[in-house]
Order: sequence, then structure tokens, then C-alpha cells
Amino acid sequence: MQKKVYQTWLLSALFTCCCATMAWAQARVVSGAVKDTKGNQLPGVTVQVKGSSSGTVSDGEGKYSISVESNAVLVFSFIGFATQEVQVGNQSIIDVSLNEDATQLQEVVVTALGVEKDAKSLAYAVTKVDGASLTQARETNVINSLEGRVAGVNISGSNGGPGSSSSIVIRGMNNLSGSTPLFVINGVPMDNTTRGSAGMWGGTDQGDGISNLNPDDIKEITVLKGATASALYGARASGGVVIITTKTGKDRKGFGIEYNSNLTMNQAINYHDFQTEYGQGVNGLKPVDGPSAYSGGQSSWGGKLDGSMVPQYDGVSRPYTLQKDNFKNFYRTGSTFTNTVSIGNSNENGSYRFSASDLENKAVIPNSGLSRNTFNLNLDYKLAPKLTFDLVSNYVIDSYKNRPNLSDSPGNANWGISFLPTSLNASVLSPGVLTNGNENNYSSNVYATNPYFAANNFINNTTRNRIINVALLRYAFNDWLTLQGRVGNDTYFDTYLSVTPSGTAYQTGGSMQQTNSKGSETNADFLLTANKKLSSDITLNASVGGNLRRHINQSSSVSGQTFNVPGLYVVNNLLSKIPTYSYNQLEVQSFYYTAEFNYKSFFYLNTTGRQDKFSTTDGKSIFYPSVGTSFVFSDLVSVPKLSFGKFRASWANTTGNPNDPYITNLYYGINLANNGHPIGVINNTSIPNTTIKPYIMSEVELGLDLRFFENRLGLDVAYYNRQTTKGIVNISTSVAAGYTNASVNTASLQNSGIELMLRGTPVKTSNLTWNVTLNFTNNMNKVTDIANGATDITIGTSRSQNAFINHQVGKAASQVMAFDYMRDANGNPVFDANGLPLQGKLKAYGSGYHSTIGGLLNEFNYKGFNIGFLIDYKFGGKIFSATDYYAYQYGLHKNTLVGRDTESIVGKGVDTNGQPNTVAQTPWNYYSVLANNVSSQFVYDASFIKLRQLTIGYKLPNEWFAKSPIKSATFSLVGRNLLILMKHTPNIDPESNYNNTAAQGLELAGVPPTRTMGFNLNLKF
Repeated sequence: MQKKVYQTWLLSALFTCCCATMAWAQARVVSGAVKDTKGNQLPGVTVQVKGSSSGTVSDGEGKYSISVESNAVLVFSFIGFATQEVQVGNQSIIDVSLNEDATQLQEVVVTALGVEKDAKSLAYAVTKVDGASLTQARETNVINSLEGRVAGVNISGSNGGPGSSSSIVIRGMNNLSGSTPLFVINGVPMDNTTRGSAGMWGGTDQGDGISNLNPDDIKEITVLKGATASALYGARASGGVVIITTKTGKDRKGFGIEYNSNLTMNQAINYHDFQTEYGQGVNGLKPVDGPSAYSGGQSSWGGKLDGSMVPQYDGVSRPYTLQKDNFKNFYRTGSTFTNTVSIGNSNENGSYRFSASDLENKAVIPNSGLSRNTFNLNLDYKLAPKLTFDLVSNYVIDSYKNRPNLSDSPGNANWGISFLPTSLNASVLSPGVLTNGNENNYSSNVYATNPYFAANNFINNTTRNRIINVALLRYAFNDWLTLQGRVGNDTYFDTYLSVTPSGTAYQTGGSMQQTNSKGSETNADFLLTANKKLSSDITLNASVGGNLRRHINQSSSVSGQTFNVPGLYVVNNLLSKIPTYSYNQLEVQSFYYTAEFNYKSFFYLNTTGRQDKFSTTDGKSIFYPSVGTSFVFSDLVSVPKLSFGKFRASWANTTGNPNDPYITNLYYGINLANNGHPIGVINNTSIPNTTIKPYIMSEVELGLDLRFFENRLGLDVAYYNRQTTKGIVNISTSVAAGYTNASVNTASLQNSGIELMLRGTPVKTSNLTWNVTLNFTNNMNKVTDIANGATDITIGTSRSQNAFINHQVGKAASQVMAFDYMRDANGNPVFDANGLPLQGKLKAYGSGYHSTIGGLLNEFNYKGFNIGFLIDYKFGGKIFSATDYYAYQYGLHKNTLVGRDTESIVGKGVDTNGQPNTVAQTPWNYYSVLANNVSSQFVYDASFIKLRQLTIGYKLPNEWFAKSPIKSATFSLVGRNLLILMKHTPNIDPESNYNNTAAQGLELAGVPPTRTMGFNLNLKF
């Protein structure tokens, strides 16, 4: 018995040893490296044993090691690349080269802090735009190229000419002072401050920060729209984030050269449709001599055009006929010629790309134009097996000759040419100067500057030298833990020279202002990131980091009047001089975290938090969290024809940026000297408020992403609801207090809306592909509180002084305000005893911002040809046309023809006694009073549909260049702003705002819109 037990035990032991030996023989360690098709190492690639929970991730050099059995299959997957499966067999070393997947590449999104993520994990809406779409039919301000392409983003360029600033509003205004997104280049924020803008009394648009960038250097632009998406960037990002990623040398293997050339011609578009029957004069009479013509100035209230010889302002008699070509003859054909050359190289140790670009623009206004040179270096290098170094450096030299004056008439060539009398030929005013060098003034209104004198003699020159540097070190401790440190600096040096020349009619002695300013912002941050499997089903991707931001701006300026020596425009030649100096600095200290829990790659839970400490609020700090979830339900439920389905939801509580560094305390300065002694003064205009804080913004977002028919059809819908409270608003105070206003935390706004993005590929064959994208946004905005019971606040005033932009409680922000008729109980207009209309109530007619925006993009590819066109639209906005107001005043508007034949007009309405009005008035008196008293008639619906862009391209066959160094060549015909398909604004373009502030909805005498046509040539060597 014992013997049998012993034998049984021995046999069992031998069997166990044999099994263990067999298992040892089958299970072994497999290692290798993962690269892309260009030979670049790929860190972070998931290496999974198919059908099991066993897996690993490639390290910083793309290497991996895993224990497997002989019959195992390894699955290699990485964002942006096609998944690859490899049978292990007898192999112990398996090196893999992953192919880029165009479909998967669309799913890689650059998020906050420059971190790339799989789009299906995101709990918020983002939109990515490829840089190639910005380089064909380009704009001098690259951000304008996004107009109509991105749901939720409302972009409007000001009519300040090439290189002018743009208004960018994402998901509506969240602040009474305006809402602008944060711009981030390669992970580091950049300064997008607008340097100057026009207002009621005129001014120039001096461009913004984003207008300095060269589109040829941009790889892609990602727009983070909601509060959850932008929360990690803190208070500066309450208006959303626009992330710009520049091109690198990694895009190619080995050395290469690329050349891109773009030439476009710009033609000014004249929307004026004025009367053509009556000429210069007053009271229905032609001028009888030079003085009467000069006194009549811009007035076209003269007699009927009959071809007779009539004296003009200079005493010379000329034919009294219609001069219909003044606009065409004054504005020239503009042009923009851009050339960019780049060189690049890449290998297993790193890559580089260097580009140089030259832009030369000739504006449609004579003697005006932009010159810009841009140099960009992008370098990445492996310093050690686990240590990499990245450097991006961008240098911009931007020079603008004679930026045009806008809005008010002094020095504004656009005003002068727009309101010339119908019988005055503009060529008579050329070149704008008399023999003594003074302005050739044609009107007793000396502020109506001769357009040629304004263009040829006024000076509004700006120059900018800008350097943006980003340096990054990244160390990989192992395959799941990395640490990076980054420093970014944005420094600019600006000069501005403005000269009202000697001999100007309204200021014969002349004047000038010369300003030199320097701005610098430094951001230093670190980020520790862990990406590790917590179990077979759950993966954690978490980061903790911090940021130190320091911003300094200083400016010195000298202004004065009367040149001792006429025509010598230097500061030392001024009879009187006023020097000024300003300096401000701020600092923000921040710490933040982000954590993403991934359950089986179909359920994601994300959370972030950031603590900001502001120097501008005496060191007060604010913490703002966010949380979101993404549920890919198509991985669990099979729905016919559904390729992908995801539901997302998120919430965030963020804050606004406290920009003013000296709002909480008194600060002092030096005023002008008194008897040779400087005087110390208090610089505050607002009562210091030690309790002031940034506004608070809370947002909820829900979204649904559906794709059908193997991704041939896609629908992305988002709903958001955003509440802003405790916004900073300046309220007027008694002069006796010694201040003009006080800043308080009282304003509140609400935004809610729907964003829709519909993508489809109706046709996809071996030769023909048709892609179509439709985006739609509807945003409902409402001001819910202002301050201390106030129901409205004025933020903008038209030069006509009878129209305003107000915020009103209970209505959308930026209401266009104008005066209605005085009306009786039945709504009839009321006229005075002289038969003139009486002014009624000041009313709100709608927001200057459009509530509904969107675009339709079609792209066709047939063999080597590609055709694309973009139609964009906006509905719901209002605009006050001061052009039409002055057209009434000067007798240019077609409506003023009524009553001219009889020199009599009777307004339809009642008198002050309620009886029908029967009193006749002369047209010139009637329409002048009507324009002043009833400005509501000039408020128009600014809705439009435009053919924004058209491109026709052809990729030349490679065999044409078989014996040359050229690897590929593409030629394109391009067009921008080609046609307005629908508008409701007579005599003006519906996008004619003259600044990018919150006071949208005011128009007057800006640079006319231009139609652009040209070509683009791209060569790769």
C-alpha cells in the first residue's frame, strides 16, 4: 500500500515537472522597438496580448518587453496609427513599423497644456482645422480664415484694412467688456492684445497679436470651446482657447525643401447705391460761384444734373454731370505677395524645420500697405535615451505704412471719397495739396479732409518686432511616468508714429504723436504625467503641474502741436510737447491637476482643478474645478449602420481674467511740470476696491457624436448653458469723489446654445471623392444684471451721436440703440408745427452680435484635381449705418429723391393735436431733421450669406519632374469674399464694424471690403 502511494506521488511529481518544463518552453520574453514608417521611434504604444489582459507600453525610445506564449498574438495600437497584429511564433525580437491612419489621425486632438488625446475620451466639444486649409486662399490675419469653419465661433474682421484686428467670440459674450479667447502656441500662451482701434471720434486699427503669424508655419489649429475644455488654462481662457501647433521636421524622413508662393489681387467693392439725379449745391440751387460751392461742401442738395458749366469750390467751372467713377478711380487694385521657404530634416535622434517668409501687401488705399517678414525654427533632439529637448522660436518683423483712419472724418480718406457731391470729380482734388503745401480743401467743413491729402500726407505708421520662444525638456523615468519643464517668452517692441501734417485745414500747424512700447510675457511651467494601468480594465492618465506667469508692459510717448519748420516731422520740431510714460506688471501663480480614468476604452471619467493666485487682486486666489464623462456606447450596443456613437457630459466652474493690475490700490505718477517742478498725481480714475475679484463662470455641456456607414456620415451635436456672475463693471460716480467711476462685482450674463457639425462623404470612388461639412450654431445671450439697480450701460456711441451700443438687462448684450419717431397712442408719427418729425424714445433694436452662425464647406477631389468652396452665413445681428445717416444729411441717399421735383414733402403722420399732418417742408430740411431725430431707420438686419472662399487646385503628375529635384508640385486658383448671396444692408457691407470691441453694430467710413483673387504654388524638393 505504501509502495503504491509512493509510486503515485512520484508519477504526479514527474507529471508536474514535465508540465512546468513545457510551460517554460512555451512562455518566454519578447522584446523589440516600435517606429513609424519614417523611422521615428514611437513612445507610448500599447502592446497587448490578444484575448488577455496582459500588456505593456513602449518606453521613451519606442522599446518594449513582454512575456508571451508561442501561440500568442501581439496587438500594437497607438493614437493616429493603424492597429497592427503580429503572430509571435518562434520570434523573440519583434520590431514593428506602424502606418499612419488618416481616419485615426482625425481623432488625435491637442488639448489643454499641449497634451494629445484620443478624441473619443473627451468630455467636451473641440474642432480641429488643418493648417493646409489656411494657406491657399489666405488672409493677412490668419484667424479670419476660420470664419464659417468652426461651430460656436463667431469671427468678424474689422474694416481697418489688411492686417487689422479681428473680433473672435466663442459661445457668446461672457463678460460685459467683451469676450476673447486665449491663444496658445505649442503649449504656451501668447499675447493677442489689440494695439489700437477706432471709436466715435475716429482712430486706427493697429492690429492684434494673432495677425503676426504666418499661416505657412501652422500645422493645425484646435479650438477648445467650452469651460471644461479650457479650465486648465485658468482665468485667461474663460472665452475659450485657440491652440496653434506649428510644423516640425518630423513630417518627413531625411532632408527636404518646401516653397510656397501666393499672389492675390484685391479689388475694393463699392456697395454705395446713391442718387444720380441732383448735384452739388444747397436749397435746390446750383453753386453760382466758387465761395458758394465751397460753402456747400459735401452737399448734394443742388439742382438737377443738366451738363451745364457750373463753378466749383476752386472757382473753376466744370460740367454739372454725374461723376460715377470716383470710387473706382480713387481706390487702386491692391495685392498681397507671400513667399515662404522651409527646410527640414529628421532622423532617429531628432528633427528640425526652419522657414523664412516674406509678405508684401499693397492696400487698396493709395500710399498704404503692410510688409511682414517671419522666421520660424522648430527643433527637437534626443539628448539622452530618456531625455528630449524641444525648441520653437518665431521672429516677426511687421511694418505698416499709413494705416487708414476710420469712423470720424478728420484724416479719413474713406470718409472723403464716400460723401463727395455727385457732380464733383475726385480727380480735381488730386494730389491733395496746393502749391504752398497746404491741403486742397474743398469744403467749409474743414474736418472733411481731402481724401488724397489724407492718403498721401497723413502718417499713421506702425512697426513691430516680436520674438516668441518656447523651450521644453522632457524626461521619461519609465514607460508610464514622465516629467517635463517648459519656458515660453513672448516679447514685442512696438513703435507708432502719427502725424497730422502741416497745412491741414482743421489744424494748420500740424501735430504728431510718437510712441515706443515694449511688452513681455514669460510663462514657466512643469508637468508630471503618469499613464498606468491600475487593473486589467482601468487605466489612469493623470498629471500635476504648475505655472508662473509674469507680464510687463511699458510705454513712453511724446505728443505735441505746431511744427516750427513745416513738413519736418520730428519731435524736436514741435512748438509744444507733452511726454507721457506708463508701466504695469502682473503675476499669476498657478497649480493644477488633471486625471482621466479609462474603463475598457469605452467609458472615461475626467476631472481637472486649477488654483490661481493673482497679483492684481492683492494675492487673492481662486480654485476652479471641472468634471466630465465620455461614454462610447457603440462599443457595447450594436446598432445597424452605426460605426461610432458617443455621449458626453461635463461641468466646469471657472473665472475671468483680472487684467487691470492697479484696480485695488492707489498708484501714483508724475504729471506735467509746474514752474519747472514735476507734480505727483494719483493715476487712478476708478475708486480703488480691495474686494474686487474676477467674475465667476459656470457651464454645463452635453454632447452626442454619431457616425454611420463606416464613418461616411457623422453628426456632432452639443448643448451648453453658461452662467456668468459677479462680472466687473465700472459705474459712474460723483465728480466730488475725485474719481470718474468705481469698479464693482455685480454684472451677470447668461449664454445657452446648440452647436451642430454634420460631416459626410456622399461620393467615394477610386477617382472621385466628395466631402461636405455643415456647421450651425445658435446662441441665446442675455444680460441678467448690471449694477446697483441700473438697467443699462452705454459702451459705444456713433459719430452721428444719435445711435449707441448699450448693455440692457433682460436683453442680449451689445444692443443697437436708436431713436424712434415720437408716436401717438395709435402708433402714428408725430410732427411739429413746421411739419418736421419729432424725436421719440431711445429703443433697443437687437444685438450687434449674430445669434445664428455657420458655414457649408464642399471639397471635391478628382484624380489630381481638387475643388473646394465655402459658404458662410450669419443671422440675427443688427447694425447702425452711419453711412446712410450722412447720405441723408448730404442729399446722397435715394430716399431723399422723394419731394425734390416739387421742393416740398409732407410727412405721413399726425401733428401734436392728433390731426393728420398737412404742413409741407423742403426736402433738405425735412430729411436732415428726420436723420437726426429718427435714427432707427438706419438700423438694419445684418444677416448675410456669402460665398467666402473658392479654390481650384491641381497636383501636377510626379513623372513630369522625374529628372528634376522637385518631388511634388501643386498649383491652385484661389478667391476670397467673392459674392454676397443675401444681405439686407443698403449701401454697406453687413460686416462693416470698425473695431473689434464689445461695441459691435456701429459702421462708418471704414476701408471698403475687398474681393480677392489669385493663385498659390506649392513645391516640395
